[in-house]
Amino acid sequence: MRPVIIGFLLLISTIFVNGQAQNPVSNQEIRDAILSLVHSNSMLDQKLERHEQRERALGELVKKGLMTLQKNQRIFEPIKGSFDRLDKRVSEIESMLLNNEKQGREEQQKLANLLEKILTAFEQSASAAQVSNRISDGSDEDDESLPKKINDLTDMVRELRREIGELRADQNTIESTNKNLVAQAEEIMKQKENQADLIAKKLEEKLSKLSSNNGGSELETKIASTLSELKTGLKELSNGGNGGTSGFTIADKQFLKELYNDTREAIQEVQLEVLIASDKSFAKTATRIKETHEAVDEVSKAMLDLTSAIESINSDSIKSDGTDKMAKLEKIMIDTSNNVLETKRRFEYGIHQIILEVGDVMKTANSSMQKRLNELNDGILENHNNALVNLSSKIETEMSQVWRQIGIMFNEITSSKKVLDHLQEQTELYVNGTIITMDSMEGKVGLITNRMQEVDSNLNYLLGRLSLVTQEFNQIKFGLGEALDNIRSSFMTVQEKVKQNVGPGPHKIPEERDNDEHALGKRSFPIFTRQRLN
Repeated sequence: MRPVIIGFLLLISTIFVNGQAQNPVSNQEIRDAILSLVHSNSMLDQKLERHEQRERALGELVKKGLMTLQKNQRIFEPIKGSFDRLDKRVSEIESMLLNNEKQGREEQQKLANLLEKILTAFEQSASAAQVSNRISDGSDEDDESLPKKINDLTDMVRELRREIGELRADQNTIESTNKNLVAQAEEIMKQKENQADLIAKKLEEKLSKLSSNNGGSELETKIASTLSELKTGLKELSNGGNGGTSGFTIADKQFLKELYNDTREAIQEVQLEVLIASDKSFAKTATRIKETHEAVDEVSKAMLDLTSAIESINSDSIKSDGTDKMAKLEKIMIDTSNNVLETKRRFEYGIHQIILEVGDVMKTANSSMQKRLNELNDGILENHNNALVNLSSKIETEMSQVWRQIGIMFNEITSSKKVLDHLQEQTELYVNGTIITMDSMEGKVGLITNRMQEVDSNLNYLLGRLSLVTQEFNQIKFGLGEALDNIRSSFMTVQEKVKQNVGPGPHKIPEERDNDEHALGKRSFPIFTRQRLN
């Protein structure tokens, strides 16, 4: 800028020097021209700075808008993951139920195997009883075979006791398996309840996260009209308190409460049904086992009576005849075999009843549990699907409005960009015209510098001539001084002669004085001055 001002000043000075004779320019006009030029340049700089600031502000605005849009899109991304995790949890629940059903079937199979083992044991005891009957039928044999028969009977009693111990062990295993089934059912119910609570909590967290990011950036304050509807929707989801709104809208809150209550009620009902069924099965199993214990006690009592009778027979057979004793022994053995067969029948019937009742109870419990779980699963899935559809529709409407506002902003930005491009073109044209004028001024300044050099050479010539003029003036001054001195002396002589009283009359003027006066006139004007005057 300074070279331009200096060039302009040189141009004004040369014009002033060159055109003094034709059109003189005052210093005030030059000063006004310089100030107007400086003012125009400062205004141009300010306009360019303002345009640059507007472009920067517009770029920052667009950048912040894109950043906020990306943030809003990132907010909706975790929803997909949450629903995927929810689907995984539902699939895990289904697989868990299938595994539990499979385990129940395995336990039923184990129970059936144990009951088959018990039946086989009773069949073996029945065969042993038949052998004892055959032995009793052959009572006409010799008395020497009696100790052998007694030993066989004692072996049979021991076998029966062993089988009764195995039956008690199987009973304990059945009780433990039933307890394990009930515990597993309770754990499953607790897991379902915990999963329902987790699902509700996760839904609340996700819906609260949707509304947590309502920051106060400059873009939100500048384009509040653009995102106002989305903000109000999210604030209705996020503003909690006593004013009628919680983390959700009233409909969403009511829906989640109903879903949570239905889930808890269904789980509690299933749990109660399982507990009731297990209690019934336990009670029936306990009664049957008690009856079996009573029958086994009766059998053991009969066996003890039989052994005591056999011992008494053995002691008395030595002293007396064995005919009556053998008859008594045969009668006792027949009664014992009948008691054993009756106990076997009772035991088989009790076990069969236990199996049927346990099977019925397990079937009803499994069917009711399966039905309840299916209803619960269907209800949860239906409610979740409805909530997802409602949420997706709301999100679609809000996003459509956001995209519409973004389209309006894009059109406004494109129009402002066109205006800025047009302004930039005008600025470029103005700057190019200024550059052209500056180039022309630079050429004129070059011409002025050449003229200044010529003026400098002419001034040197004038200074030389002025020195000659001063010398001639000094010579004229000196000659004039001498002439004035001579005139003074001549006036003095004339004055002295006048003072002399010579009287009237003609006076004789000597010729020498005339000659002196002509000589004085010749000395007072040198040759150089006469030539100069001519």
